[in-house]
Amino acid sequence: MIPNILSWLVFFPLVGLLITFFIPKDNVSTIRTVAVAVTAVTLVLSLMLWVAFDTTQVGMQFEENYRWFDVGFVQFNYDLGVDGLSLPMILLTTIVTFLAVIASFNIKDRTKEYFMWLFALQTGMTGVFVALDMLLFFLFFELTLIPMFFIIGIWGGKEREYAAFKFLVYTGLGSIVMLLGFFALFLYGAVATGFTETTFNMIRLSEIFASPMAADVVSSGVKAAIFLTIFIAFAVKLPIFPFHTWLPDAHVQAPTPASMILAGVLLKMGAYGLIRIGYGILPEAAAQFATLIAILGVINILYGAMLALVQKDLKKLIAYSSISHMGIVLLGVASYTTQGMQGAIFQMVSHGFISALLFFMVGAIYERTHTRMLADLGGLSKSMPILAGFMLAAAMASVGLPGLSGFVSELLAFMGIFAAAPEIIPAAKTIAVIGALGIILTAAYLLWAIQRTTFGHIRDEYKDLPDARKLEYIPMVTLFGLSLLIGVYPAILGDVINITVIDLVSRIGG
Repeated sequence: MIPNILSWLVFFPLVGLLITFFIPKDNVSTIRTVAVAVTAVTLVLSLMLWVAFDTTQVGMQFEENYRWFDVGFVQFNYDLGVDGLSLPMILLTTIVTFLAVIASFNIKDRTKEYFMWLFALQTGMTGVFVALDMLLFFLFFELTLIPMFFIIGIWGGKEREYAAFKFLVYTGLGSIVMLLGFFALFLYGAVATGFTETTFNMIRLSEIFASPMAADVVSSGVKAAIFLTIFIAFAVKLPIFPFHTWLPDAHVQAPTPASMILAGVLLKMGAYGLIRIGYGILPEAAAQFATLIAILGVINILYGAMLALVQKDLKKLIAYSSISHMGIVLLGVASYTTQGMQGAIFQMVSHGFISALLFFMVGAIYERTHTRMLADLGGLSKSMPILAGFMLAAAMASVGLPGLSGFVSELLAFMGIFAAAPEIIPAAKTIAVIGALGIILTAAYLLWAIQRTTFGHIRDEYKDLPDARKLEYIPMVTLFGLSLLIGVYPAILGDVINITVIDLVSRIGG
């Protein structure tokens, strides 16, 4: 195994950024080649990490611990590590980023600047999933905001400035709340140890708050307040109703590769942070809010699905479907059962692949027809059957067709909420039944969208549209193939996450 492989994973994209900086801006082909090569290397590194990961070991692996700097009695450390929760997110990040680079070959304007921002974005995303120090986590989390702001604001649609600013304001305010929660964890962690230990390390804080001495000096009310603060912070990123309004605007205005990354990876940072920090450090407080979280999950599922039903813009429809599908993640984590937690993580990975594919397909259709309005489309399967076929396949995966990853994740999440302990969620079965209605609505809006897009009468101007190009097969086949792989062989993901999930659920006797 490569020494310090996690640091290589995080910072190798910055090597690509530095190389790109010295390439003349007119040499677009070289810039693209560097982008493909750099993201391919990070993908290979993540695959090496996956192969070397010990699925029987509890806790962090491949850890890197270095003293960073001190401020008074406070130590800040460079702490990295992976477990069964973070490893799938790392692989998801490197796969989606690599495919987004390929999708970025259509970017013609300011190509050099675009790929430099993309490299910085990948460093931030990967850093979030490997950071064990909360301050380091926060810095990487913030690093993702600026590149995405500029990517949307420069290469987006007609209202790109508004969408980019709204994205920055919402997520920036969420970050401020998150930082307050982190300092509260740090402070009360120090109080619990009588100020003999001060740390921002997530793993160490989870041990401190679980210790008897913490129970004596940190009340359940304080823990609940800190958890609620952290929950609100990550609710913006997930996003959870009513903090969701930035997402449809960002998706509609973002270029296709940015939408792939935004839906495929950035939304998962919110869910990951909630599980890793909220549930990982304050499991008892999380259990107190289980019913509220489950209800918010159902609201997300139904609200997102109902809004998707009335959309006229195909890309906006897919954006609202992401809000709906993130509700399934909430149901899974709220259940505090092994099946539910597995379903939440499966959904994070599955939705990452499926949503990236859906947004790629919408981008391919828009490139050829110059419209995303459902009323202006129709009959596209006659002129471009390959693209229409993959669009249908992506929709079926999103609906949760058996044999595809969406089915596995939804099944596990709903099994988990049905099995939730009555003392954690008294009305768990009722909540699960109501939430299951969202699956019906998902089928309704996606099948309706496919019918309006690919079937029926075709306009004369669309009869000679070109079908899929060779380069487009790479993201289409890869993303659908991964959904199919998880759907028919879920153990490939389940074996990696099982030990971590069991350890997490067992902290409150689940």
